[in-house]
Amino acid sequence: MALTGCYAFMKHVVTLLNILYLSCGLLLMLLAIWMWVDPTFSLSMVQDEASYYTGVYLILFVGTLLLIVGFLGCAAAISESQCSLVLYFCLLLAVLVAQISAAVWMYANNDKLVELVRYTVKTTVQSEYGSIEGRTETFDAIQSGFECCGASGPSDWAGSKYNNPQTESLGLAISSPEQSYKIPASCCKGDPKQCLDAQTAVASGPISELIYSEV
Repeated sequence: MALTGCYAFMKHVVTLLNILYLSCGLLLMLLAIWMWVDPTFSLSMVQDEASYYTGVYLILFVGTLLLIVGFLGCAAAISESQCSLVLYFCLLLAVLVAQISAAVWMYANNDKLVELVRYTVKTTVQSEYGSIEGRTETFDAIQSGFECCGASGPSDWAGSKYNNPQTESLGLAISSPEQSYKIPASCCKGDPKQCLDAQTAVASGPISELIYSEV
């Protein structure tokens, strides 16, 4: 009797988990297909086309894997084969262990990952904003949505191609302490029309309270 109750519980757990796996796998596959057929993704999200498609393939692979695992799990539950359910439950535990291991690795390397993201954002600020329309629109949406400005703060815009379109940005700030620079409207708190003056800052001066300073 106890074995029967345990088996029934295992069957319900496997069914619920595999519905989740099927849903996640399908969503990831749809995302990968969307990224594949929509060229604006590659223009707005990455600098290197090869890296972009590597990411698409990875998302597609993970989505397909989750879809297969979910389908096999549901099939095992429907067939009501105790042997299949036990084996599949072991496989599911292995997948969960792998996910936990990945989460632990990300936590242990959190500083490096944050630094990588910050470097990528700063590259966009310094070299791409204002030059590539898709990335400019995407970055404006990110700054407005997350209420931030630049990679480390508004001063990142001082040495950018957005302010010096005729020169290649080297990621350096303006040398003259009295020279002014522009800050994008997406850095403004509230209505950008109300902080037009605040969008022009002096290299050595304070940043207006109307501009986001958090990163």
